[in-house]
Amino acid sequence: MITRIAQVSDGHLSAARPFFTANFAAVAEAVRAARPDLMLATGDLSLDGADSDDDLAHAVAAHAAIGAEWLRIPGNHDVGDEPVLGGRQPVDAARLARWRRLAGPEAWVHDIPGWRLIGLDTQSLTVNEAQWAVIERGWRDAGARRVALIQHKPLAEHAVADTAVNYWPVLPAPRARLLALGTPALVLSGHVHQWRARVADGIPQVWAPSTGFIVGDRWQAVLGEKRLGWVEHAFHADGRHEHWLRDVAGLTRHDIGLLPDVYGAVTALPV
Repeated sequence: MITRIAQVSDGHLSAARPFFTANFAAVAEAVRAARPDLMLATGDLSLDGADSDDDLAHAVAAHAAIGAEWLRIPGNHDVGDEPVLGGRQPVDAARLARWRRLAGPEAWVHDIPGWRLIGLDTQSLTVNEAQWAVIERGWRDAGARRVALIQHKPLAEHAVADTAVNYWPVLPAPRARLLALGTPALVLSGHVHQWRARVADGIPQVWAPSTGFIVGDRWQAVLGEKRLGWVEHAFHADGRHEHWLRDVAGLTRHDIGLLPDVYGAVTALPV
């Protein structure tokens, strides 16, 4: 038996500021036509759900309108970012409460034949002990199922031994805590706005591209491919997994570095 899953990520949707609405609509139509068994939204559904009920509610409704059964986890633009990283929107109780009220739990467990999917909020791992109970129980009770982690930020930029504390990956301490529970059979993530599929440290890892925009080379290092689209997955009951990047015709390749009206000016990389 095969469970077909569509992964969409980083739509950055807002009714009041519809910068990326047309791209999302095209991706939504492609996913709808594919008729997946399940859809996963891996964070940053909204442009500014961390501070806007309207943005988050609109983004949730736009994803739900695709019509597939779906599960979602928050991104930093939905609930704020790790407090240690600074910035104007640290994840906190009020922002998590907004997500729960409008989108559902930030951590969950969902079983499909042969697999256990564990969804988690990478942004609040250092301040949200309640979700660790969900993660730990889900892993402990997985039985013979293979465990796939569904999260916004990737496990690591390069290797799980990385010690750098920066904006893109899961921070070193919560990463170590996650991996102390066991070695996942798969990690699905978004956030980086690059397509990348590889096995690193013995763990298959798939980074979904954004549906909305890329971060140009002037502002972000190249780690994968700066493309737009969605990812189709085939989860086999015997534990195998396959994936394909799905391009969508007609998407506008927005570069966030050239759109200061969205999130402000983006800092260029050192020359």
